[in-house]
Amino acid sequence: MARILKVMVRKVINAAITIFGIICLNYALLRLMPGDPALSLTPRDPKYQGLAEYNRELFGFDKPPWEQFVIYLQRTVTLDWGISYRLGLPVFDVLMRDLGWTLVLVGTSTVITIVIGMLVGSIAAQKRGKPFDLVSTATGIFLYGMPIFWLGFLLLATFEKGSIVGHYFTWWPALPSQGYYDDMLGQWAWDGAHLTSAAQHLILPALTLTLGTLAGISLVMRSSLIDVMTEDFVTTAKAKGLSDRQILRRHILPNGLPPMVALIALDLAFVIGGAYQVEVVFNYYGIGWETIQAIDNLDFPLLQFIIVVGGVAIVLANLVSDFILLLLDPRIKVS
Repeated sequence: MARILKVMVRKVINAAITIFGIICLNYALLRLMPGDPALSLTPRDPKYQGLAEYNRELFGFDKPPWEQFVIYLQRTVTLDWGISYRLGLPVFDVLMRDLGWTLVLVGTSTVITIVIGMLVGSIAAQKRGKPFDLVSTATGIFLYGMPIFWLGFLLLATFEKGSIVGHYFTWWPALPSQGYYDDMLGQWAWDGAHLTSAAQHLILPALTLTLGTLAGISLVMRSSLIDVMTEDFVTTAKAKGLSDRQILRRHILPNGLPPMVALIALDLAFVIGGAYQVEVVFNYYGIGWETIQAIDNLDFPLLQFIIVVGGVAIVLANLVSDFILLLLDPRIKVS
């Protein structure tokens, strides 16, 4: 137990150093701009006149570099991230409002991807070389190579109201293609109408993210289980007369899961990146959509801390996966 605790403490320290590095790099990127940073951070639009002085005061450009950095760290820790240029709201409030919807989208897609991907990979490994294996592998490679935004456009063209398919087949389902829920319902409330509408609006974005990430999970799961199937302990289990299902459940799956934990954590970065594209395609107003709007409007107070939040989320996801691996893989405990 002492060794495990020592490894966990070391990983936490490494994660903290990485997060501090992300925060410092985020600070440096703005300060390395040529010319007057306050002017560079100000949108070139007449209605934003006077923002240069506000930026100079907000980011402390009139102070020495070390003092600017101290102010930046203080604002980061206290969540005092300034005011969004475009929305006129505190950055923290904007992020909390949009982060919830992004977590719903990413969380739904990730859960479905893990369950279906591991199931498909397990069956393909069991039926190696058979039609199911060949079809699932070919489909996975096809989806893996397709840009996720293009996949979103294809689903839009297929299921959006007024689509070509729906024009020829009246029974074809028409799904909502933009927003969180139907705007006609008014402000969000936790009732049946809002929940039903939100679930319907979630189908196409979540399906796009799921199809875009499913292939990686299923293909790696298949490869991992096939490697385990060649081990001596599997041959011994067969010699003892255990059924294929018992061997799969007791021996193959427990030894094939550790690589999947690391893959899922790494895949989270891709899911978050893919969510940016999906949110723009489907006008799903989450963190990804807000990031694109911040870039278009030079909304640096908002953009600066979206970068921090995204980087910290990925670091923490990898840290959690490391802890799970410590519990699942005895070889890591010994090291």
